[in-house]
Amino acid sequence: MITVYFVQHGRALTKDIDKTRPLSDTGADEVQKVASKLKNSNVSIQKIVHSGKLRAHQSALIFAEVLGLDKVSETQGMNPNDVAEDFIKQINEDEVMYIGHLPNIQNVVANLVTSNQNNNVIKFQNSAVVCVEINEDESHINWFITPELC
Repeated sequence: MITVYFVQHGRALTKDIDKTRPLSDTGADEVQKVASKLKNSNVSIQKIVHSGKLRAHQSALIFAEVLGLDKVSETQGMNPNDVAEDFIKQINEDEVMYIGHLPNIQNVVANLVTSNQNNNVIKFQNSAVVCVEINEDESHINWFITPELC
């Protein structure tokens, strides 16, 4: 069994304010709040991977700083319209946090848990984290946390 964590990046500025869509101040604060809750709950995360988009990278850096990790890395397959099944093939390490975008991240979780990416088993929101346990035969959601619950 491996345990992984999926995160939708923090709230970002709109394209009309900044084309690169960095985190807003509220978004950064919410990521910080959730990261602190994970740290205080002794959640074990060994590696943080993000899509490469600025807002996901910034979210990853905040989680890494709070959780005491030295670096974050970028991977392919986590952009909004990437294919969930292709990304799932890359998941093979325990205690990894993946920070991405809708609808991809939601499709990945749905596919892992129900084998159908169209089953919206969970409604993601910015800065929310879902913990998924992946077993050889099945996967399930262990817990889900949002900034409002922190």
